Parts: sequence; C-alpha cells; structure tokens
Amino acid sequence: MTALRLAIPALAMVAALGFLAEWLVWSPVSDIATLVTTAVFLFFVPALLEELVFRGVLLSWLTQLTPRWGAWLSTLLFVAWHPVQALTIGPPWADMFLHPTFWIATLILGIILAHIRIVSQSLWPVILIHWFAVLIWKSLLGGPFY
Repeated sequence: MTALRLAIPALAMVAALGFLAEWLVWSPVSDIATLVTTAVFLFFVPALLEELVFRGVLLSWLTQLTPRWGAWLSTLLFVAWHPVQALTIGPPWADMFLHPTFWIATLILGIILAHIRIVSQSLWPVILIHWFAVLIWKSLLGGPFY
C-alpha cells in the first residue's frame, strides 16, 4: 500500500507532463487480443528486465559503493538509458524518448521506484508499477505497439 501511495501521485505528475508536452494523447486500444499479447510482453520487457537491471543489480551495487548517492546514480542511469535506447535501437517511440520532458518524467518515475525498492526491499512492487505505467501508456495514452 505504501508503494501505491507513492506511485499514484508520481504517475499523475508524469501523465500531466506528458499531456502538456503532447507526447501522451487519449487513444484507447480496442483490439483485445493485441492488448493481452502486449501486456504479457510488456511485463517482461521493459518492466521485469529494466527493473532487474536498474533497481535490482545497479541500485544494490551502487548503494553498497556509495550509500548516499547510489539511488540517484541508478536513477540517472535509468533516465540516460532511454535516449541511448532511442539513438541505438530506434524503437517507434524514439522521438518521445528524446524529448526533454520525457526525461523529467522518467526521472520522477525513477526516483519513486528507487525509493519504493529501498523501503520495500523487494523488486516486485517496482516491477508491477513499471509494468502498469507502460501498459496504461500503450493501451490508453497513444503509446505505439511493437
């Protein structure tokens, strides 16, 4: 419950930023089969994979190295990963990943997820929150499908 109390306002800020910057638009998906397939895929990539890397391995390692700055460093690496991904892999949403307001949104989400991970001592809340955020983006807010 603590995770949700932190995540909901953060996700609301991210949504407000996205609507103001116009990289989020109301556009619900009506094809249920595509939605279910995408939901399963999104659980593994990006939610599970990114959380294992950024809030699992990196956060644990960096907080041992520098307890005071470990969470910030893993969050900044999480933010930096998105433009790197856009420039190297070039997914359909690459333009969005290069938008400075998206970096701010990713920073907000990264800070909250790092805090939740540290407080809960579990990856599951952050995996589920990340998955939910991307699923809402793809299913309701105009995020492109693969």
